Amino acid sequence: MSNVTLAPMLVQYLVGLCCLRWDSDAVDVTIGDMVLDTAANKERDVDVTVTVVESNGSKRVFKAYEVKHEGSPLDVAEVEALCLKLMDMPSISHRAIVSSSGFTKAAQTKATHHGIDLYSLHPWTRPLEEQFPLLTMRGTADECFPMSQLLLCWKSEGLALVARAAKGPFSVGEGDQLFDAAGQAHPRYATFAKYHHELLLRSTEMLFPIEPAWTVGRAFPVPFCAPEGEVPAGPAWPHTHTLDVATDDVYVRTDHGHYRLDLVTITGHLRWERSPTRTQYYVMERVPGGDAFAAALIAQELREGHMTCLVLSSRSRELGVHFVRLSERHRNAIRRLKLELPGAAGVG
Repeated sequence: MSNVTLAPMLVQYLVGLCCLRWDSDAVDVTIGDMVLDTAANKERDVDVTVTVVESNGSKRVFKAYEVKHEGSPLDVAEVEALCLKLMDMPSISHRAIVSSSGFTKAAQTKATHHGIDLYSLHPWTRPLEEQFPLLTMRGTADECFPMSQLLLCWKSEGLALVARAAKGPFSVGEGDQLFDAAGQAHPRYATFAKYHHELLLRSTEMLFPIEPAWTVGRAFPVPFCAPEGEVPAGPAWPHTHTLDVATDDVYVRTDHGHYRLDLVTITGHLRWERSPTRTQYYVMERVPGGDAFAAALIAQELREGHMTCLVLSSRSRELGVHFVRLSERHRNAIRRLKLELPGAAGVG
């Protein structure tokens, strides 16, 4: 079984989306929730919680999912510890563990003894008709949902830097170090090369939904293939974009002193490109048995912590489209992040 190649926090978010799609009538889905452990008399983190109110409104079902993204199958000691943790939270009515690397046989036996459900999250290769018959589609997810990303990209660009306080002209090389206001190494952008990459991403994120990029993208569809060694792309057009970067608190060191960058102007050509990154397909299955719980088509984006997901469950014909945008503070740990409860789009 191949391990999921997503970052740990994206795996946790993906499991939350799968749970939301399974319980489409959920009234709350929280990633990184805090739940009272009565044995410890303190709140402890639970990776995903789902609250469902039954149709008559008389009963609230509170489900908890612990998510593990490890390199090897979870063994009996790891599963036992998670079982005991969840069992000491009496507010939880349904308990489950999700692993991206599977479970040992002893771990499965231990979970069954404690009444804990197990799920495996792994690459999705089985035909849709075997696990998602309600979709009435035949073939693998790759065959039924061929997808690719379109990216707005700068080509042959140059950057003009403005530091209003600078005494005289200056230049900055890709390998040059950047600093903060105190003259220490900048905490986010160690070198200008890293900052250069950030500015190009920031610029295209601002430009892609507006003119002229929007009209060019509609008028000149990007081909799906290109000669070997080339990227499928549409026509390029000249463009200039000025960014106010004063709030980044990025400083450069010149022969005359230490100065903050205030403006950056990017000049070059823009074009739409079809990303060479293939869509990833994952399925969340019950263990043992392999019955599908939910599945997702994922396009990871250039910016860390960003992805677009199309999520479906095995008990519905409805699909959910989600744009995941983890903030910097959530990339290492997610706490009490509520998932939006969107409407769904049916398959025709």
